[in-house]
Amino acid sequence: MALMQRLLGGLALATLALALLAAPPAHAAEAKKVLIKAVKEVGTKVVLMDGSEWSIPNPDDQELVYDWLPFQTVVIKNGKVLVNLYRGDIVDAKMTKPPVEKAKVAASTPTYSASAVQRVSGAPTNANAGTQVVVPEDLVNRMDKILNRMEDLEFSLKSIEMRLLRLERMAGVGP
Repeated sequence: MALMQRLLGGLALATLALALLAAPPAHAAEAKKVLIKAVKEVGTKVVLMDGSEWSIPNPDDQELVYDWLPFQTVVIKNGKVLVNLYRGDIVDAKMTKPPVEKAKVAASTPTYSASAVQRVSGAPTNANAGTQVVVPEDLVNRMDKILNRMEDLEFSLKSIEMRLLRLERMAGVGP
């Protein structure tokens, strides 16, 4: 009987130990993956696609961040560490601007109301044309494509600029 109690007690302790090891600690912070939008001010500021901005106080970390490029993925750990998954750099950072809510991001992009889109081609024939702008639907679609293409070009130019700055620095002719 004593042997049976010891076995059950040992089994209960082993189960408890496994449960404690398998469960993540309650205080562990989640890591969040975000793309880089821009690196500014010679590596002292990182702007992410979620709208958050991060300052990099350590000069050694600023040298690492200076070489980060748009669209590289960073992981935010514990709200104070940025890890560049492409380069493997780990830097201390301080959030200076929180992420923008999705509703605010959507509000910053051009939108068109359904009432302002004319469904037929040709000149507008609306009685309220003096107070309401009527835009043909095909024009709205073309403008959306143009805006998306312009955003793609802007990010490509930023990436090229960062590479050029890096090459200038390596050659000793840059800032």
